Amino acid sequence: MNIQYTQKNTNFHGYDARPLKGFVMNSNYAGIADEIKHIGEIEKFKVYLFENIKNEFKLKTDCFQKTNNNKGCWAQDYWGIIKDKLLIDETSDKSEFLKKVFCLGINLIQDTIREIMKIPEMYEYMDLLYNLPVVNKNGKEFIEILTPDGKEYIDKVIYDIEFAKNEELLKKALNQTHIKGGNYFLTQNKDGNNELLIGENELKKFDIDTIKQIFLTDNVHIIPQADFHLDLFIRPLKDKKVLLADDNMMLDEIKKAIKELTQHIVKTPVKERNKYKDAFINLNIYAKQFEEIMRRNPYAKTDEVEKALLDGGYEPIRVPARIFELYGDDSDNKVNLKQLHNYINANVLINDKNELVYITNRSNLDEKLGLTEEIKRETGISIEDTFIKYAKRYIDKIYFVSGENNEIAKQLLPEQGGAIHCMCMEIPQ
Repeated sequence: MNIQYTQKNTNFHGYDARPLKGFVMNSNYAGIADEIKHIGEIEKFKVYLFENIKNEFKLKTDCFQKTNNNKGCWAQDYWGIIKDKLLIDETSDKSEFLKKVFCLGINLIQDTIREIMKIPEMYEYMDLLYNLPVVNKNGKEFIEILTPDGKEYIDKVIYDIEFAKNEELLKKALNQTHIKGGNYFLTQNKDGNNELLIGENELKKFDIDTIKQIFLTDNVHIIPQADFHLDLFIRPLKDKKVLLADDNMMLDEIKKAIKELTQHIVKTPVKERNKYKDAFINLNIYAKQFEEIMRRNPYAKTDEVEKALLDGGYEPIRVPARIFELYGDDSDNKVNLKQLHNYINANVLINDKNELVYITNRSNLDEKLGLTEEIKRETGISIEDTFIKYAKRYIDKIYFVSGENNEIAKQLLPEQGGAIHCMCMEIPQ
């Protein structure tokens, strides 16, 4: 089914647990959109998938076309609904189509900022460059330019340099006018008023007053960056409860698993112990590695994030939810986190039975550690299941999405730096 338009008067109040009409997705990479659609069939929400058919954008709700290309998967980072306005990463045909389909206006503050920074003029210049004709002279390509004195020709090599330079300038300018959906959450307090959780990195772009105008709220809480985006270490639920990834808890769970596995091995006949060897070695190596990684991690610590949440009147709920590696240059202080396992990057909604539904990423951590299904069955040890143990008190239903061949764990998290929350733009009821 192709979607042309939906209800008018969209009025979206936040990104904690709310009833949702559905999600807009930009890609069906590895069949992930199909998995979300299946969950939607159970929990009564739709998935609107962008498909480009004959150079015309469509939003489809069935018969999704699968793609093997993991580029262009993100949606929530590109677009965000603030009440009845669309916050956009860049002016594009897709953005205009979304505004039309869901009856959304432009974010006036963002639009004003772009006018001040002369973004429209930069777009016009890029369009001009893009549409200049290419001509061939003596086997060499030139760009044809019309001037008051006639036609002039520029070597295409020089033109390509000019185009690339201005494309990069436009990209940097757009980045300065947009706050990606992964680095903020709108929540609701007991009085029904919106409150904003936003990563402190955004203060490099905007002052607090501008942020308040963009998000239409006076209640702004600045959160220390425990990664480059908030959705990699916190996840609001409802009633100002917020899941908070605690890396020390994750390390403790690994050490606890080592102790439990050791006790199990001691009780096992010697001739049967070999099947536990890989898991025992891997758990010990992983514990030492992750302890060192945590020591070197330059990002904000869990205690700092917890304090900011508490100061904002939130209830932080610490959970073992992520494992990462470091990459970059320690000496130049340009270190980034490579997520290997992350249950915090998740979609949350209230279904028609008033149940809190949590949709997150399947992991391959147990597999990497050598915790086979047989070992897990015999010992009850599973690092992946520790999140459920801590979170189930606050969540009614948890779904784990993987993609074919566990592509979220193998590709999107470690290689693209995001997962299911980044792929799904929330659409209100």
